[in-house]
Formats: sequence, C-alpha cells, structure tokens
Amino acid sequence: KTDLSDIPVDSKDEIGTLSRVLKSSYEKIQEYTAYINALAYRDSLTGINNNTAYAEAVAAINKEINCAEPKFAVVVVDINNLKTTNDNLGHDIGNELIKKTASIINETFKGHDVFRIGGDEFAVIIKNEAVDTCRDLLTKLDQACAMESIAVGTNTIPISVASGVCEYNREVEKNYKEVFTKADQSMYLDKQNKKAAL
Repeated sequence: KTDLSDIPVDSKDEIGTLSRVLKSSYEKIQEYTAYINALAYRDSLTGINNNTAYAEAVAAINKEINCAEPKFAVVVVDINNLKTTNDNLGHDIGNELIKKTASIINETFKGHDVFRIGGDEFAVIIKNEAVDTCRDLLTKLDQACAMESIAVGTNTIPISVASGVCEYNREVEKNYKEVFTKADQSMYLDKQNKKAAL
C-alpha cells in the first residue's frame, strides 16, 4: 500500500512545493476512488447494498462454510403489491414505494447487511448471536410497515411486505444457496397467508 505521509512538505523550495501538490493530488485520488467504490456497491434507487455487494457477501459466506462453521441466517423480504402499484399508478409511484420500504427494512435491520437483490426483493444476512433475534425482527418489520404509507393525491398506499427466514444448519444445508432457497420459500408462504387474510 502506498503511503505518502513521509514526503517532506514543509520546505519552502521547489521540492516542498512539488511534494505538497503531489500529496494533495494523491489524497484527492484516494477520496475519488473511495467514492467510486461506494457507488459500485450501492443500489442507485435506494442507496442500500446492491447485487455486486451481495455476490461478494455470498462468496465470503460460502468460503466460511467450507472451512469453518459460521452462525448466520438469511432473511428474504418482498414488497407486496408493487406490480399493481406500477400498473395502476405508474413507475414513479412504484419507485417511491420501493424507496420507502427499503428505508423501513434498513432501519429494522440496522447493524446487519441489507441488500436489494431484485426489483421488489431484498435479502438480509444476519450473523452470530443476532441470529436468535430474527423472528422478533420480522415481527418488528411488519409493525413498522403497518405504520407507514405512501401519499398519492388524497389517497394513501399502505406498505406491506412478505418475509421469510432460514438459519444455516450445517447438518442440513451445504451452501448459502440452500439457506436462501428455504428463506425464499418461507417468504412465499407468508405472502400467501397475508393474501388469504385480506
């Protein structure tokens, strides 16, 4: 790793001037590189982690599974009625619904890795002892969504999500994908139950 902290910048001659310019340019390049890297891992609509960040997180977990016994769970969250909102009210309102819901998910799972992995689908990776709080967090998520809505003229669109979770069990799941699949199945069951309750 390059370190320019030892470059002498205090001298008043040409070397000092050149050193100061070089150090300033290097710092600006570092800032810009950090900014570009942040953009590469952020979803442009919601500002949360995107698919690129998600793929890296999944690869890291699979590597852990191969050489250790990680404690983690996957939560899958899907926005209810996004297609209906897009079809009836337009994609601008649909995007507002996505942004508002993403904010609620991010706040509910603060301190954990939250990713937008599809148009209306999110994944949360919960690690270590926090895994034991997953069910409580799903309840908290439903409660938070029930208190929020999107205003459209004189009407409001309620916010609702379906969610599911699966905790990794070394005796059952061989890789991350198998854990995700079970969480996804659990989410679809929740979606069906919520539709039936309407």
